[in-house]
Amino acid sequence: MDSLELNKSKYIVSNIKNILHKKLILDKPLTKDEVKKISLVNPTVYENEKYLIQERWFYSINIGEWEDVEIFIQGNNEYPDAEIIEMAEIIFNELHLHISRALKYLQKFFPNQEIKNYYLSTIYFGKMVNFDDYIFSGFSLAFIFDGHFEFQYKVKFKEDGWPIGFEGGPL
Repeated sequence: MDSLELNKSKYIVSNIKNILHKKLILDKPLTKDEVKKISLVNPTVYENEKYLIQERWFYSINIGEWEDVEIFIQGNNEYPDAEIIEMAEIIFNELHLHISRALKYLQKFFPNQEIKNYYLSTIYFGKMVNFDDYIFSGFSLAFIFDGHFEFQYKVKFKEDGWPIGFEGGPL
Protein backbone atom coordinates (compact mmCIF):
# COMPACT_ATOMS: atom_id res chain seq x y z
CA MET A 1 0.00 0.00 0.00
CA ASP A 2 1.57 3.24 -1.09
CA SER A 3 -1.34 5.67 -1.15
CA LEU A 4 -3.57 6.95 1.60
CA GLU A 5 -6.54 7.15 -0.78
CA LEU A 6 -8.05 3.69 -0.71
CA ASN A 7 -10.33 2.13 -3.30
CA LYS A 8 -13.61 1.29 -1.53
CA SER A 9 -14.26 -1.86 -3.59
CA LYS A 10 -11.00 -3.42 -2.40
CA TYR A 11 -12.01 -3.09 1.26
CA ILE A 12 -15.62 -4.29 1.07
CA VAL A 13 -16.30 -7.45 3.04
CA SER A 14 -19.27 -8.77 1.09
CA ASN A 15 -20.49 -11.24 3.70
CA ILE A 16 -19.91 -9.06 6.78
CA LYS A 17 -23.55 -9.16 7.92
CA ASN A 18 -23.51 -12.98 7.82
CA ILE A 19 -20.20 -13.06 9.70
CA LEU A 20 -21.40 -10.67 12.40
CA HIS A 21 -24.69 -12.50 12.92
CA LYS A 22 -23.72 -16.15 12.45
CA LYS A 23 -19.98 -16.87 12.43
CA LEU A 24 -18.51 -15.09 15.43
CA ILE A 25 -16.83 -17.31 18.04
CA LEU A 26 -16.74 -16.57 21.79
CA ASP A 27 -13.30 -15.51 23.06
CA LYS A 28 -12.16 -16.20 26.64
CA PRO A 29 -11.76 -12.91 28.56
CA LEU A 30 -9.25 -12.14 31.29
CA THR A 31 -10.47 -12.55 34.84
CA LYS A 32 -10.19 -9.66 37.30
CA ASP A 33 -7.31 -11.44 39.04
CA GLU A 34 -5.46 -11.91 35.72
CA VAL A 35 -5.92 -8.22 34.92
CA LYS A 36 -4.59 -7.24 38.36
CA LYS A 37 -1.60 -9.57 37.94
CA ILE A 38 -0.46 -7.96 34.68
CA SER A 39 -1.20 -4.38 35.87
CA LEU A 40 -2.26 -2.99 32.50
CA VAL A 41 -4.91 -0.55 33.74
CA ASN A 42 -4.99 2.21 36.28
CA PRO A 43 -6.89 1.66 39.58
CA THR A 44 -9.84 3.93 38.72
CA VAL A 45 -10.73 1.88 35.66
CA TYR A 46 -9.90 -1.41 37.38
CA GLU A 47 -12.65 -0.86 39.95
CA ASN A 48 -15.24 -0.74 37.17
CA GLU A 49 -14.89 -4.46 36.47
CA LYS A 50 -17.63 -4.75 33.86
CA TYR A 51 -15.46 -2.77 31.42
CA LEU A 52 -12.40 -4.93 32.06
CA ILE A 53 -13.86 -8.37 31.70
CA GLN A 54 -15.92 -8.10 28.58
CA GLU A 55 -16.66 -11.22 26.67
CA ARG A 56 -15.61 -10.80 23.07
CA TRP A 57 -16.68 -12.57 19.96
CA PHE A 58 -14.25 -12.86 17.06
CA TYR A 59 -13.71 -13.98 13.51
CA SER A 60 -10.71 -13.75 11.19
CA ILE A 61 -11.10 -12.42 7.63
CA ASN A 62 -9.09 -11.03 4.75
CA ILE A 63 -9.48 -7.29 4.11
CA GLY A 64 -7.81 -5.69 1.13
CA GLU A 65 -4.18 -6.81 1.00
CA TRP A 66 -4.21 -7.98 4.62
CA GLU A 67 -4.85 -11.59 5.59
CA ASP A 68 -6.29 -12.92 8.84
CA VAL A 69 -7.48 -9.61 10.23
CA GLU A 70 -9.17 -10.38 13.54
CA ILE A 71 -12.58 -8.81 14.11
CA PHE A 72 -13.67 -8.52 17.76
CA ILE A 73 -17.19 -7.65 18.89
CA GLN A 74 -18.03 -7.05 22.54
CA GLY A 75 -20.85 -9.12 24.00
CA ASN A 76 -21.64 -11.58 26.76
CA ASN A 77 -21.35 -15.36 27.27
CA GLU A 78 -24.40 -16.01 25.09
CA TYR A 79 -24.15 -13.63 22.14
CA PRO A 80 -22.44 -10.53 20.76
CA ASP A 81 -23.99 -7.18 21.68
CA ALA A 82 -26.68 -6.27 19.09
CA GLU A 83 -25.95 -2.51 19.26
CA ILE A 84 -22.24 -3.14 18.74
CA ILE A 85 -23.02 -5.35 15.73
CA GLU A 86 -25.14 -2.55 14.24
CA MET A 87 -22.25 -0.12 14.74
CA ALA A 88 -19.84 -2.61 13.12
CA GLU A 89 -22.10 -2.99 10.07
CA ILE A 90 -22.17 0.79 9.60
CA ILE A 91 -18.40 1.10 10.06
CA PHE A 92 -17.71 -1.72 7.59
CA ASN A 93 -19.71 0.16 4.93
CA GLU A 94 -17.06 2.89 5.04
CA LEU A 95 -14.09 0.84 6.21
CA HIS A 96 -11.80 2.20 3.51
CA LEU A 97 -12.32 5.74 4.85
CA HIS A 98 -11.54 4.70 8.42
CA ILE A 99 -8.41 2.80 7.39
CA SER A 100 -7.27 5.78 5.33
CA ARG A 101 -8.00 8.17 8.21
CA ALA A 102 -6.09 5.95 10.66
CA LEU A 103 -3.06 5.71 8.37
CA LYS A 104 -3.05 9.48 7.80
CA TYR A 105 -3.24 9.96 11.55
CA LEU A 106 -0.25 7.65 12.12
CA GLN A 107 1.72 9.23 9.29
CA LYS A 108 1.21 12.64 10.87
CA PHE A 109 2.84 11.44 14.09
CA PHE A 110 5.42 9.14 12.48
CA PRO A 111 6.30 10.77 9.13
CA ASN A 112 9.39 8.60 8.60
CA GLN A 113 7.43 5.34 8.64
CA GLU A 114 6.36 4.15 5.21
CA ILE A 115 2.67 3.37 4.75
CA LYS A 116 3.44 0.13 2.91
CA ASN A 117 4.97 -1.26 6.12
CA TYR A 118 1.69 -1.13 8.08
CA TYR A 119 -0.31 -4.34 8.44
CA LEU A 120 -3.92 -4.20 9.64
CA SER A 121 -4.10 -6.86 12.35
CA THR A 122 -7.25 -6.24 14.40
CA ILE A 123 -10.53 -4.34 14.33
CA TYR A 124 -12.29 -4.08 17.69
CA PHE A 125 -15.86 -2.86 18.29
CA GLY A 126 -17.23 -2.11 21.75
CA LYS A 127 -16.77 -0.05 24.89
CA MET A 128 -13.31 1.40 25.34
CA VAL A 129 -11.46 3.44 27.91
CA ASN A 130 -9.60 6.52 26.79
CA PHE A 131 -6.41 7.78 28.43
CA ASP A 132 -8.49 10.12 30.63
CA ASP A 133 -10.60 7.18 31.97
CA TYR A 134 -13.56 8.22 29.80
CA ILE A 135 -15.52 5.13 28.67
CA PHE A 136 -17.12 5.35 25.23
CA SER A 137 -18.59 3.24 22.45
CA GLY A 138 -16.40 3.00 19.43
CA PHE A 139 -13.92 0.94 17.49
CA SER A 140 -10.20 0.66 16.98
CA LEU A 141 -7.96 -0.33 14.10
CA ALA A 142 -4.73 -2.00 15.19
CA PHE A 143 -1.77 -1.97 12.83
CA ILE A 144 1.58 -3.66 13.08
CA PHE A 145 4.42 -1.62 11.65
CA ASP A 146 7.10 -3.86 10.25
CA GLY A 147 10.25 -1.82 9.75
CA HIS A 148 13.67 -1.89 11.33
CA PHE A 149 11.78 -2.58 14.58
CA GLU A 150 8.21 -3.86 14.95
CA PHE A 151 5.61 -1.66 16.60
CA GLN A 152 1.87 -1.99 17.13
CA TYR A 153 -0.40 1.04 16.89
CA LYS A 154 -4.08 1.08 17.75
CA VAL A 155 -6.05 4.07 16.44
CA LYS A 156 -9.24 4.62 18.44
CA PHE A 157 -12.42 6.05 16.96
CA LYS A 158 -15.66 7.18 18.52
CA GLU A 159 -18.83 5.47 17.34
CA ASP A 160 -19.36 8.23 14.75
CA GLY A 161 -15.98 7.51 13.13
CA TRP A 162 -14.08 10.44 14.62
CA PRO A 163 -10.48 9.47 15.59
CA ILE A 164 -9.71 10.31 19.21
CA GLY A 165 -6.18 9.05 19.68
CA PHE A 166 -3.89 6.11 19.48
CA GLU A 167 -1.85 3.76 21.60
CA GLY A 168 1.36 2.19 20.51
CA GLY A 169 4.62 0.64 21.36
CA PRO A 170 7.18 -1.97 20.42
CA LEU A 171 6.16 -5.57 19.96
